[in-house]
Parts: sequence; C-alpha cells; structure tokens
Amino acid sequence: MPSATSMGLSTVTDTPVEESLFQIIHCFHHYAAREGDVETLSLEELRALLLDNVPRFMESLVRGVWVAVGEEWAGGYKTLGSQHLGTGQADGKGRRDPYYIAALFRAADKNKDNQICFEEFLYILGKLVKDYHLRYHQQLCAYYCAQHGLY
Repeated sequence: MPSATSMGLSTVTDTPVEESLFQIIHCFHHYAAREGDVETLSLEELRALLLDNVPRFMESLVRGVWVAVGEEWAGGYKTLGSQHLGTGQADGKGRRDPYYIAALFRAADKNKDNQICFEEFLYILGKLVKDYHLRYHQQLCAYYCAQHGLY
C-alpha cells in the first residue's frame, strides 16, 4: 500500500499517526471502489474490509472477548449476543456469522441509504478504536495484576 509521502501528498515526513490516518483513508477507498459508488461502502464491501483488515477483532467476537456495538450500559457496552445477532456461530476461519457486521452497518448508516459514506465509516472506526482501547486497558490491568500477585 502506498504511503502519503510516496504519492506526493506530504512534503514533510509523516508521523506514525499521520501515516495511519492516510492508510485508513486509502483502505476505505480501496474497498469502496470494488462495486457501485466509489465514495461509499456496500454491506459486502464493509464485510470484506473488516474481515481482511481487522481479523483479530473479528475473531475475538467469536470468543466474546471484546465488546461490540450495542446498547450502552453504565459499565460499558452490552455485547451483541444471540438475542441480537442470531447464533453467533463461527465459520471455518474462526470469524463470526455476518450478523454482527450487518448490525454495525445498520447502526452506522445514519441516512438509511444502504451505503456507508466516509463520515459514516468514521462511526464504525470509532467503535473499533473504542473496543481496541478497552482491550488495551484489560491487557494492561491483567499484566499489572499478574506482576503484583493480585490474581
């Protein structure tokens, strides 16, 4: 995947965060260009983007490790379980049935046009970053507790 600098989009060396932002934008457009409108993602394009680019996140949904889109509770987010998304059975690759992605798509599609524009994609990205941040803190806490004999 090209960098912002290699495409002439930056005259100064990109910081890691700037490079990450560029990669996210490039990834969105790479998948959006697969079918139909090149500025939006269909459900199938979103599914491919998530399964290809955040496989550990998608696999973790099977194990019920990370939280997901859902109703907010005081202590965080209610995970999307069988009551919301069907059985939650994994396919041969260890990924969740497509119900999670469909629910995420519906939640992000604010104008209900069955397409995800970049602004709506930012909602999805925000959910992913929030879940990764929570997982980071869970791992940090587990490490601290193990180091101090708190388990």
